[in-house]
This record gives sequence, C-alpha cells and structure tokens, in this order.
Amino acid sequence: MGQLRIRIYTVFQLLLSLLLFSSNVYASSAAPSFLVIVADDMGWSDIGAFGSEIRTPALDALATGGVTMTNFYVAPTCSPTRAMLMTGVDSHLAGLGTMDGVQAPNQLGSRNYDAQLHHDVVTIAEGLKTAGYATLMSGKWHLGIDESQYPSNRGFDRSFALLEGGASHFGDADPLYRGIEATYLEDGLRAPLPEGFYSSIGYTNKMLDYIRAVDEDKPILAYVAYTAPHDPLQVPDDWLDKYKGVYAEGPAVLRAQRAKQLSVLGLVDSELDLWTSPQIPSFLPAHIKPWPELSSEEQAQASRPMEIYAAMIELMDQQIQRLIDELERSGRLDNTYVIFLSDNGPNGATPLSYPNNTREWFLNNYNHELDQQGKQDTHTYLGREWASAAAAPFKLYKGAVAEGGIRAPLIVIGPSVVANSKSSQVAQVTDLPATFYELASINPETAPAFEGKILPEGRSLVRNWQDTDLVESRSFATELFGQRAVVFDNWKATNFQPPLGRGKWELYDLSKDPVK
Repeated sequence: MGQLRIRIYTVFQLLLSLLLFSSNVYASSAAPSFLVIVADDMGWSDIGAFGSEIRTPALDALATGGVTMTNFYVAPTCSPTRAMLMTGVDSHLAGLGTMDGVQAPNQLGSRNYDAQLHHDVVTIAEGLKTAGYATLMSGKWHLGIDESQYPSNRGFDRSFALLEGGASHFGDADPLYRGIEATYLEDGLRAPLPEGFYSSIGYTNKMLDYIRAVDEDKPILAYVAYTAPHDPLQVPDDWLDKYKGVYAEGPAVLRAQRAKQLSVLGLVDSELDLWTSPQIPSFLPAHIKPWPELSSEEQAQASRPMEIYAAMIELMDQQIQRLIDELERSGRLDNTYVIFLSDNGPNGATPLSYPNNTREWFLNNYNHELDQQGKQDTHTYLGREWASAAAAPFKLYKGAVAEGGIRAPLIVIGPSVVANSKSSQVAQVTDLPATFYELASINPETAPAFEGKILPEGRSLVRNWQDTDLVESRSFATELFGQRAVVFDNWKATNFQPPLGRGKWELYDLSKDPVK
C-alpha cells in the first residue's frame, strides 16, 4: 500500500510539473504588447534620468526599471523621425525626405519629398495587426493629410489624431501658423474636441479608453504621440507657476548645471568642453543681450518660456504615469514593452520660421503680456538660448544634424529588459520597428504584408536591451534641408550648409568630442 501511495504521489508530481511547465511556456510565448510614447521637441537633458531639474518621476522610474540608451538618434525634425518610427525605413524612402510646406522647387512632385507616407512602406500598425495585435493611436500624426494616409487607413484600429504638426494645446484648436487648420480625426472622421481639452491630458484619456476596450489577453500596440513640449508653450492655469523663479539665473547657468549633473550620472565626462552658441552682433535683429545685462523685469520676461516648457514636460510625465498605472491595473504591464523617446531636439526657432507667418501678424494675433504667457491665445516659444540649455551638453537643437538636433533620450522597460542599466550602443529610430517585429515573431522578409514593399532596414535592439555591455558596430546617414551627417560607431561626419556651416565635410570622434 505504501509503494502504491508513493507511485500515485510521484505521478501526481509529474503531472503537476508538466502542467506548470506548459503554463510557463504559454506565458513566456505570449506575444508582448508595446506602448510607444513620443515627446515632441524635447531636449536630451530635459528629464531627471538625463540630468534635468524638471520633475519627471514616471520617466525616472522607467529608467530605474529598464534601459536608457545614451547614443540613440532620430531625424532633425518631427515628420522624418515619425516616418522612420512607423516604417523602419529611411525617411526619404518612406516619402518624408522633408517637411510639408517647405519643399524646395526641385523636390515638388518627388516621391521621396512628398512629405507624406506612401503605400510602398508598411507601418508597424499594419505589420503587427497581421499577428493579431490591437493597434491604437492617440496624438500627433504629421505623416500625411491625404485620406489614404490617415492613421485609420494605415493600420490603426482606433485612432484619435491631430493631422498637422502642431496647434494650440487647448480646445480652441488654433493652428500653428497662418494658412492651415488644426484637423482632429477619430477613426478617420472629423472629431470635435471635448470641453476643457488640453492636449497631453486629452490624448491620454483617449488612449486609456482604447486600451480598456481591448480584451486583456489580446496584445496591443499603443502609440501615444504627445504634442508637448512643442510650441505654443501652454499649460492649464494651475500649472502656470510650477517653475516660477527656477530659471532666474538664465540659460547659461542652467546649461552648466545640467552638464554637471550629467557627469554625476555618468552620461558625460566631467571635463567635457561645453559648446557655446555664437553671439550675434548687437546691430543685427537676432541679437540677444547677455543675461547679466538684462533688467529684473527683462529676466522675468525672458525666463517665462522655460518655466512653461518645464511645466509642460512635468504634466506630460504625469499623464505617462496614468498609462503605466492602467497597464498595471489590467495585468498587462509585465508583458509590455514601454518605449519612450523624443522625436528631435528642442526648438530654438521662432514662430516666424513657419510658412506664411510675418512679424506683424504674429505680434497682432497673440497676447504677449508677461502675466498671460502660457495661456490660451498666446504663442510662447522657447528660443535658441533656452533650447541650447535643453539640449545640453550638445551643439545646436531641432532642425540641425548636430547632436543637439538628432540625439534623443530613449528609455525602455519590458519582459526581457535588464533593470537600471545604460546602453552606449549606437542606434537609430529605424531600429525600433525591427525590434518590435522580432519580439512579435514577425519576419518581414517572409511575411505576406511586406511582399513587394520596401523592407525595414533597422537592426533589432533586443540583444542590447538584454545585455547592455554588448556594443555592436552600427552606421547610418541622415539628411534634411541640405544638411547631412553620417554616423559610424563613435565617428561622425557632418556637412552643414551656410549659415550653420561652410558646406564642407567635417569629421569628429564622438568619444573625444561628443558635443558635435
């Protein structure tokens, strides 16, 4: 009888082990979900994990729980980066070799410079949908205004999208510049903005609604494209003074403070020579008086944009936490890769750089009083001095192929991602679709959805997220507005056209001179 009991017990143990093994295999083989979060015009050092004084607890927690990539590259401006993120294909091949409305005469009619996607590329929404994913999008699209290129026609099951590159962050939907409108669509149809709308909160609310409507055992691609902190710099009234007085010492001091904190974090060398913006002579309109020469009133006026900008980033961070909380509540978080990045560097240009804007129109169309800045009906902008600080320690900012324009923060957590680690692997935004496809067990070379299409050209980052000591050789090139750059591991060659450069190639060793 004792031997029989032992045999029964042994068989029971065996069956239990097999059951648990089968369960574990199922759990580990379940397709992961993806939450992809993109900030708009945010600098490399604008979050706490990258040396900032701005309060970003949600993003800092992601950095602690996962991998921060310190040599991650994007395009110099919004649309080209988003094209590469969506397709894994160079922005020119995807149709966005430039931005809508600024094509040169010889680019008009060109498939590569049409400034919107075309159907020779496959979006990650289209690719992942073939593997059973629910595909959700909320926020800025900026990849085409033709109906055939709406998010709803490029693979997204649910979408709430601003088609254009920007607008008022409030419900008035004031366009970014003259001659366009702010077009909001939900699932391809015009959508009125709800009362009390503010962009970061409204985009998050929509995505939360979409996620909650999906069966919890179905994998999701959730793409949240915030318009913060893109100009116009605006926040709800109770956020206006969150950073009042923080930037009273001026942009040069802030840049130095961030560089010091970056060295403490081990992200830059403590002996690094900071790039300084060339001073424009006082007889030119673009001249900016040195900070010590400004009166206290002028300093208050000049520091206000940075105060609003910082508040926008903290508010966005708060909304990111809401997304994380929902994934955790629903039990999805453990099998979700959360990826955060910025689409390019901070914006140092003025609104006069936008098509059709004139100084007279800008001055007459908005309220410019100090106590009104950051509110609806204003168009506060960062300016090149604060943008230089936000891009610390790098050279230049949005629109340039310098590091300040194309080096972006990237943070990721996920099932196979090591915690609290930094990766120095050189990577580009085209690598993300390749990574998603590997994790979702999709091979673009054989999958029917990619037949006859331009295949993704990036390289999967899965191994780099699992082993941050792994550094593989990587090269890529980028071009925009005639500016060109080639990155090969630690080497970078740049060709800046006047007035930013001499139109000649220059070669830098980024391991010794990383600011270029």
